[in-house]
Amino acid sequence: MTVVKSKTEGSRTSSKIGCTKICIAAVMFLVFYIVSELRSSDSHTVVKLDPNHQLLQSKFSMRSLMGNNDTECREVRKTNHSEQCDFIRNTDDCALDEGFIDYLKFTYCNFNSSLRPLALIILFVWWVFLFIGLAVTADDYFCPSLTVISKTLHLSHNIAGVTFLAFGNGAPDIFSAIAAVGNAKNGDAGLAFGALLGAGVFVTTVVAGTIAIICPFDAMQRPFLRDVIFYLGATFLTFTVLWQKEIGKIEAIGYILLYVLYVLIVVIGRYFYQKKKKTTVLAEITVSPEDTENLDESYPNSVEISREDLGEGKPLLPPREDQKREPGTPFEEFLSAINPIDVDEWSEMKWYAKGYEVFKSPLVFLLIITIPVVDYREENHKWNRYLNSLQIFTGFTFGSFATKVGLETIGGSFPVWVLLMVIGLILSIVVFCTSKNDVQPVYQPALAYLGFVLAVVWIYIIANEIVNILQTFGIVFNISDAILGLTLLAWGNSIGDLIADTVMAKQGFPRMGMSACFGGPLFNLLLGIGIPFTIGTIKNGGTYKIKITVEEVVLVSFLMISLLTSLVVVPLSKFRMSKPYGILLIVVYIVFLIVAILAETGTITGDINP
Repeated sequence: MTVVKSKTEGSRTSSKIGCTKICIAAVMFLVFYIVSELRSSDSHTVVKLDPNHQLLQSKFSMRSLMGNNDTECREVRKTNHSEQCDFIRNTDDCALDEGFIDYLKFTYCNFNSSLRPLALIILFVWWVFLFIGLAVTADDYFCPSLTVISKTLHLSHNIAGVTFLAFGNGAPDIFSAIAAVGNAKNGDAGLAFGALLGAGVFVTTVVAGTIAIICPFDAMQRPFLRDVIFYLGATFLTFTVLWQKEIGKIEAIGYILLYVLYVLIVVIGRYFYQKKKKTTVLAEITVSPEDTENLDESYPNSVEISREDLGEGKPLLPPREDQKREPGTPFEEFLSAINPIDVDEWSEMKWYAKGYEVFKSPLVFLLIITIPVVDYREENHKWNRYLNSLQIFTGFTFGSFATKVGLETIGGSFPVWVLLMVIGLILSIVVFCTSKNDVQPVYQPALAYLGFVLAVVWIYIIANEIVNILQTFGIVFNISDAILGLTLLAWGNSIGDLIADTVMAKQGFPRMGMSACFGGPLFNLLLGIGIPFTIGTIKNGGTYKIKITVEEVVLVSFLMISLLTSLVVVPLSKFRMSKPYGILLIVVYIVFLIVAILAETGTITGDINP
């Protein structure tokens, strides 16, 4: 959830978020590398043997490992450097399930052991690039499409907020979970659970605590209790699933149904609240100024809520205050539209913002030419005749190859990608011939539906690549998927929430930021587990076996501790979000990190997979 005040401020905030992500990722990468080196120095103790015997033993061990289909890919660390590439190529657990690039082969087969750190640095830079692309796709292409769709379907702001816009905000988390479950080997979905639960712990402690410290305020009682109780119930359901070490089709669908129940309660509760509020507003009109001051003191929440909630006709996304410039020729407008760098604000950007713009520009260019965007905040709803016509053709072509549907054939001979290219070309010509340069056509909202589909495709393939890179890091550094999920993946998806929600608190909207701290992660957990595991249970015949570690137990336990802390402390404080409450939440997160690290290093153990 973000507040857009102007194009300049939006670009600066985006640059700060991007640079913060890069710094955090760089620190974590360095920590993982150091931990990996320390582990490898401890585990590579060589027993002196006869050279011939040691060579024969190594060859026998290598053959036995590669010949066993149950061998985990992490065993590659125990093989000789000269044999690691063959191990990766011949071990089933190392095979690529989803995605386009095999990062394990890239690391172990294209670089020898002395140059392997260079391969990891390249992967790290590529991972940061993809993470930024994931955020840009969700914010600039996915959310505007959902806004148009909700308006064309005549949905109220209330329903749109808890459905389409919530889905837009949580898209990176949800699609990362789908990719993580889809790429899980032998039921090891630790990356998905680590990201969803880790982000939940981070947002409900660090982000919520920071808001309470920066701007203490009185919380709205009903929405706070509703969100925390629902979130606590979803977390307990997740704990039950992990304890059983399997999830059935009914349980997976139950997550989705629980979200539907949450939406119904929000909508119904909002309906009755609006009826009550109208009576309150009429009463406010008849009272004197002195009585109004007394009313404000007695009920500080009611007056502020009335002012915020009045007017269902306000836009779902705040308007942009773009600088007006003289329009050029249609071709000049086209060239300006496909430019991935914001030239209007370039001169005012800091050096790091300029670097960020240049760094993300290749992927932004590809997004521009493949995803049509309908944005009600822009002039002519961002209509560009040349660009939109091109996007229809490139969108169909990109979608056919990205989803690999285009690689199929019709009748065993006619490629599907050719058919989709022809359809895209015909539609592109039709749009170009039936529209004008300066006026958007009546069918422009239909482009938002195409943009929505293409944005989903982009988010999904980027999420797949991110998950594959993280799994490669896990194998190289010998770090569990759960730890990677609760750190790199969770922090990467949550740092935007930290900055955006704290900015809202500083601007005088702490309630909005605090609501996002519980409502957003709740949405991500319910659909982030419900959707991928529903797909997984259908593929696996109704049941999906889950392999868990101590880290997952620590994650779900501390998420429940965080929510119980808020559920107990806030009502006892008369729903006052105070600085001591914020400090307590941050302490909970610090303790959580310490316990998670102790569990990862084996200091804390438990027999949870007998």
